[in-house]
Amino acid sequence: MKRKTASFTGRRAIFTGSPAIVPGGFNLDVTNQSFAVGTVIPAGSLAIYDEQTRLVQIVRTAEVKEIDSDDSKIVYLKVDEFFEPCFAVGNYVLEAGTGATAIGSVPTISKIERSNGVYKVTLSAAITGLAAGDILEEYVSDKQSTANSKEIGTANAVTIYDVEVGEDETGIDVSADTMQYALLARRVPPIPASQKATDNSNMLKGNIHIKLSQSY
Repeated sequence: MKRKTASFTGRRAIFTGSPAIVPGGFNLDVTNQSFAVGTVIPAGSLAIYDEQTRLVQIVRTAEVKEIDSDDSKIVYLKVDEFFEPCFAVGNYVLEAGTGATAIGSVPTISKIERSNGVYKVTLSAAITGLAAGDILEEYVSDKQSTANSKEIGTANAVTIYDVEVGEDETGIDVSADTMQYALLARRVPPIPASQKATDNSNMLKGNIHIKLSQSY
């Protein structure tokens, strides 16, 4: 497998110390998720890794910065100094925490515009009640006979460095154990409540060995 190696921290630390890496190397799953070539998947993104297929899926999220006052289908997403969202045209999106919705009623991203720190998405339909500060999340079809939306899955790992999507294979490493350290949750893409342990929001629901810190 092709692999890309990099520092745990890049230009800004996202862990309080060096986490463990799941050995063996993985590739980004571009069959079950779509990514535009050149897209950068931010370090600290929630990930779902499969040791049998050696593939990784990404739980894509972003904070809503603003809704266009003239057209509520246009949504501006927050761009951090060190990362931006990694959505793709065609993604189904809803406010994080939205229950199962008939897939035909779920808005998709029809256009993405990025320039000078602005990340603007145009949706196929407005999302009722969406507001600044909310988390926009990618959803997928549950592929049932009467299809509804669902989260792509429950994260069991996080990416450890920025990864640029290539034309062919995209190597990606993940951590499934922050050890005695923690992921600095305020420095990475937003983590929905549905992905956090219900009895302790300082851990991932799908892997309590990924600890979260609210420190800056």
